[in-house]
Amino acid sequence: MAAKKIEFVAKNVKAFSNWLKKFVAIDQSLLLEVDEVESEFIAKTYNEERSVVKFSKIKFDEAGFTVKPSKDPRRIKIGIYNIARLMKILNQFDNEEFAFTVNYDEISGETTEWAGLTLLLKNKNLKMTVDCTSLNIFKYISDKLFKDKIAALEDVVTEFDLLKFNIEQTNSLCSLDDDTWQFMEFRNEANVYVSGKNFDLLLRENPDEHDGSSQSINIFKEQFNSIDVEDYHVKMGEDRLIFTSDNENTIIVISMVEKD
Repeated sequence: MAAKKIEFVAKNVKAFSNWLKKFVAIDQSLLLEVDEVESEFIAKTYNEERSVVKFSKIKFDEAGFTVKPSKDPRRIKIGIYNIARLMKILNQFDNEEFAFTVNYDEISGETTEWAGLTLLLKNKNLKMTVDCTSLNIFKYISDKLFKDKIAALEDVVTEFDLLKFNIEQTNSLCSLDDDTWQFMEFRNEANVYVSGKNFDLLLRENPDEHDGSSQSINIFKEQFNSIDVEDYHVKMGEDRLIFTSDNENTIIVISMVEKD
């Protein structure tokens, strides 16, 4: 049986490249999903220790892609071995219109899956083919697993907003902190703070009378690098922090670490 394909017309895909860049801080490889039903690209990735899990999605049109309608829309898994390389290939087409084709086929297993074989990028001046990597190098995170387990909290300790300028200032303070100190702490007491070894930054003043309790979560500074500079609403649980972007297109879950 011949391989199937999804055909796009693409132009000015800078937004797509910027979206792909979200995942580079966590891993160089990516399991990308093309959802024809919802007309969006979806990806979930995690670091080696699985202490950081990032989910994000972007609509085809927002990414600069117009899809050719399919009679049998599907959700295709595409293994990208090197995100940065794909971004550089996309840059070769600059702002010129080009065809972007996903060639895929069925994978035999307990359930029917569809996996990318190659990506073809082509205009009148340039043609490039990108081989998709095997899905075997990825551990797939389903939507249900992410929503119901990874990004779910039984008890919410507190909630607060983390805005762009908070993230930028926190990154700056971390760079000025003790180089030998790997940790940073989110702390809920009379107010909500983020702290390093040598700094305490106020994130939110608690308007209600404080009961004297204090809860905190320690994470590695390196984990915080996975947070894109956007506006988030943050939920603190007993063992993790969940950062949800204001447009709800990106969710990042960071698990606590134990300091020795």
